[in-house]
Amino acid sequence: MTLSARLRKIDKDSKHNVEIVEEVPFSEYIMEALSKKVSAIPVWNEYDYVKQFELVLSFLENKLDTEFVDVRLTEAERKVLAENFLKTNNGFGLLDRFLAKPDVSAVMVNSFGSIYVQECDEFKKTASVLSESQFFEITAKYRSDSPIVRVRQGKLFITIMKPPVSDNMIIIKKIKDINEDLSDLPAIGQITAGIASFFRFLLTQRKNIVISGLSNASICEFVQILQNSLSDNARIAIIEDSGFYRPALDNVSSFSVSSLDELDYEFLLDSVNSLSSDYVIADISDNRKFISYYSQLSTTDKGIITAVKAENVDEASAKFINASMVSSKCTEKQAKTRFAGIYDYVIHVENVKGIGFRVDSVMEVTSSKTTALVMNEIVKFVDGVFVLDLPEEFVAREHEYQVSSVPVRPARSFRARLKS
Repeated sequence: MTLSARLRKIDKDSKHNVEIVEEVPFSEYIMEALSKKVSAIPVWNEYDYVKQFELVLSFLENKLDTEFVDVRLTEAERKVLAENFLKTNNGFGLLDRFLAKPDVSAVMVNSFGSIYVQECDEFKKTASVLSESQFFEITAKYRSDSPIVRVRQGKLFITIMKPPVSDNMIIIKKIKDINEDLSDLPAIGQITAGIASFFRFLLTQRKNIVISGLSNASICEFVQILQNSLSDNARIAIIEDSGFYRPALDNVSSFSVSSLDELDYEFLLDSVNSLSSDYVIADISDNRKFISYYSQLSTTDKGIITAVKAENVDEASAKFINASMVSSKCTEKQAKTRFAGIYDYVIHVENVKGIGFRVDSVMEVTSSKTTALVMNEIVKFVDGVFVLDLPEEFVAREHEYQVSSVPVRPARSFRARLKS
């Protein structure tokens, strides 16, 4: 028997008094067995890697010698199996095995112990059940007086909910490594090549941009794609409270503000301003902190990307207008004037099954002598088609997938209807 051999795995669902029979590869079976063994060791995380490796190797050898005597694995194969197990072991027992699968983006466990996996943006119930003891062991790691606990652990984001908010629930999401830039999006229909070229132009000109959408994951992914499209020499500061952004890079300073009190938060904002970054990216869901952040922006600031959760561009702009009215006690007209003075464009993204997201609308933000806020729609996705009102040279790039140079915007523009 080899690692690729399939075994009949029989689980007992004690709540419904039925047996669940499933065929799984031996390698998957042994990984699950190792997870159960490790999760039963309270001090496991206190061991260093060498000690953990020795123990896993010992568990594996004992399993093979007592239960699978017909399995012939070389010493090298056993070591590789142990190494692979430790790479995917996050201390979540059975859940680690689902999280290790490349097609799974999240797992969820309800109060009955039923395990659901998210694949292609949909949650599907599995045949596996998390035991009460394992459920308790996971939730015990993140004790809090709050009924909702949200914490990042490496490349995972863990949410634990309990009464009175909901029945006990565990949600663990993978944090994606976003390596794409704007040049990669036209190939899968998220934008067109002309839109990609136009967006890159906005970035090089340090235009101030609002990114809106209903999905935090889609907003975060698109913002990081914009970040990846900036020059390698651009100095970037990120202020966020979602936990989905990458840690700091050589040219990126990343600040998580979710746990900061008001005084520390204000000090942080002052410190970020003193950095004089080429771009400041802000994704702040906490309303008070968002208002505080927006109130300290100036109409002279350049290079700002601000993400907000909103159903459409009107709702997004309303959040900024209301923030000014609350913080400055100004009129609606004054708040609109301020918004138009700071931001140049609003880009709205929609969550789309299969491709993650797609740009749904782009608004150019201006003002006039008679109107405090004018929003002109220059990109709209309608009935499977991008409708563009962009400068001619950007539209001319619709058949290109690579964005090489960025032209200067001419005074004349026109409308074109392009098939996606």
